[in-house]
Amino acid sequence: MPRHPHLDEYIRPCEEVLARLDALYMACPDYPKEPGIDKTASFSDLAARAEGIQRCPSCGKAPLDLVMMDALKILVDYGLRSRSDSLRAVGWPLVEVGYPLAYPPRLGPRELIIVGENLTKEATVEIVERVPEIKGVIRGGGVPGVADLRAGPTRWELLAGSDLRCDVVSSLIGELVIYKHQSKIHVEFPRQAAPKMKILEELYFRGKMTTVADVLAGPGTLGLVAALGGASRVVLNDAWLPAVEDAILNLEANQSILGIEKIERHKTPAGEVGREPSLVAEAWGDGCKIEVYFGDAERLFSRAEPTDLCLIDPFPGMKFDRIAEACGVCGEIVVV
Repeated sequence: MPRHPHLDEYIRPCEEVLARLDALYMACPDYPKEPGIDKTASFSDLAARAEGIQRCPSCGKAPLDLVMMDALKILVDYGLRSRSDSLRAVGWPLVEVGYPLAYPPRLGPRELIIVGENLTKEATVEIVERVPEIKGVIRGGGVPGVADLRAGPTRWELLAGSDLRCDVVSSLIGELVIYKHQSKIHVEFPRQAAPKMKILEELYFRGKMTTVADVLAGPGTLGLVAALGGASRVVLNDAWLPAVEDAILNLEANQSILGIEKIERHKTPAGEVGREPSLVAEAWGDGCKIEVYFGDAERLFSRAEPTDLCLIDPFPGMKFDRIAEACGVCGEIVVV
């Protein structure tokens, strides 16, 4: 399949990602038995028992625990972790393509991103250089993004490698891939029977997906599922520019499966946090128009035409009463 001209080496069209899923984190028949490492054991204990844990001599894939052990050793060498620390001290491992797995992932090159605290650029550069399965390392704390325009954004920092990964979104409506630069977008790992998808499925089967606004869209998940469900018009909006950029990227990555024939970008206002809503991209095709706005959700419908259905997907603990009031011009509001 020809690669879309705007997609870089780490971004594959939706159909290509879905075609790889069955074998993505599987190993060959020669793969050694899973090591079953105690996640609470100290590095000293792990190092003494690590000799028999190895990458598969045939396919080269590695168990997740071995990858985390290799990262922990480097952090211990740099004095960022102690020999009494366990694998959990390394950080939060995120596979490059996220979807529900019934077994531990067997990792190939550049298939893991780590989010941790108390890290340095020097150590993480060495981790990415020496541990082939690790694609990038992020120093994180809190939830990245904008939960309150008055308080400003929370940022994570990409210290080494690439932070780009994608989640496979599955529903009775269909499947999409949602790419995100994980140092800038909050983690929302796919689960079986995801509650948000259940809400969208119910709306779909009730015939509610006619025109839809996703006013706190992030990288565009809910709105793009609505487009997949046959909405004739979809409005995506976010006040955090990295989220808006990823939403446009996801229009491109899902272009074929959504039947998009044309994507047009407009001038984006300066700054990472949007106030007055600005139309920054439009897409057309297969009976649907998608509009992407960058700005405050409370002001969105001063610029965009109201929709029949308005989806509000707030940050945990976020106050959204004023947003809901501003969205009252839409036919129906659903908090997801």
